[in-house]
Amino acid sequence: MEIENDVTTANGFDDVIPSSIKSDFNVAEHAQPESDDLSGKPLSNRLVATAPAVRKAAYLELAAILGGESGPPDAAAAAEHADHIPRLLADRAPICHEGALDATIAWLEYVSPEAVVGVAGAVAKALMEKHAPGKYQPKAIAALLSLLRRGGAEPVQSALEAGVRSKAPKTCAAALKASAEALLECGAAAFDAGPVVKQLPTLLQHRDKSVRDAAAALVGAVRHWLGDGIFSQLKGVPVDRLTALREAPLPPTKKHLLQRQGSSAAVVAPPPMAMPPLDLLAKLPRSKGSKEPADAWEKQTLSDKWSERKAAADLVASLLEGQSSLKPADHGLVLRPLKRLYQDANVNVAASAIKATGLLAGLLGSDFSALARRTAPALLEKGADKKAVVAEAVRGCLAALSTGSRPTLGAAGQ
Repeated sequence: MEIENDVTTANGFDDVIPSSIKSDFNVAEHAQPESDDLSGKPLSNRLVATAPAVRKAAYLELAAILGGESGPPDAAAAAEHADHIPRLLADRAPICHEGALDATIAWLEYVSPEAVVGVAGAVAKALMEKHAPGKYQPKAIAALLSLLRRGGAEPVQSALEAGVRSKAPKTCAAALKASAEALLECGAAAFDAGPVVKQLPTLLQHRDKSVRDAAAALVGAVRHWLGDGIFSQLKGVPVDRLTALREAPLPPTKKHLLQRQGSSAAVVAPPPMAMPPLDLLAKLPRSKGSKEPADAWEKQTLSDKWSERKAAADLVASLLEGQSSLKPADHGLVLRPLKRLYQDANVNVAASAIKATGLLAGLLGSDFSALARRTAPALLEKGADKKAVVAEAVRGCLAALSTGSRPTLGAAGQ
């Protein structure tokens, strides 16, 4: 009995001609791709197209619009596209990731802080979890720092803290690196490294080298702002490791500049980060259960170790740098310990205390008058110091006191 479809041979299917096999499936020899000609569709449609290649092109077009390549960018345009940004960053297609980051960075360059608020949490989470550990880490970190400056400080802080706690080494190392760059670029007042610093003793001994290196970089950034006092918090770290960290050169701070490629204005500085008045006394260490503000900090200014006394003065300076105003408080509680350090046997301690005084005077302006009368004699005396580091600090303090309507040291000393 002959079977119609039996075209096999003794050798199995090896000699079968594919075209001789009858089938109910009508499959073309060359599959026709889904039509992706959406060039005439609005950008909002192409941003959510099914084809990744279409979305990628749309993301790059959005980046060009927000970056000013297609006309003058403005906050209104950035606000219009705010809802698109979290969806772009969540795109699973790898070919779309760089375009999504480019669009996010361009968006953050011009968006208003008000427009950021509603999406900051989702944006920070996606940048940290999805993009910072990956191929385009530099762009992801740049976007996180820009988001921090644009009013997303709390979501960025939370995202980085969660990243440092991650068990995935790539995510942990990326979060540590971003934290270090946030400190160096935005300052200790804008980014609170405290919660991350508590984990440094463990991270400096992590099994993964990338995590250990990133933790060491963060130690350098913290040390730049807060001085050598950071080492007192690294309990349990081997002595040789601590020695290497102490001897490592301090990283430079970074003055942020956004560069728009292809633009005639090569470098564009972003608007300054809007921050509320600094509550200086609340930022300085206080003993557990104590009702006295900054009492633990004042105790540090009395330490037998000059490095700890210097760290206390440096802490004040790091908190004040980059601020525009101070919350009303009794700042004499800070000035009195600083004044005592003017006469410190270590010239570096004295210079740090005088520098901190100048920053405090600059922010208080005319409100510093009463405090200046208490400190003027001691400062004027240090003005004759032959040590260059002290003389330079005194000149800086004088400049702060003599700007605008602020009283000069000479007037305050009369």
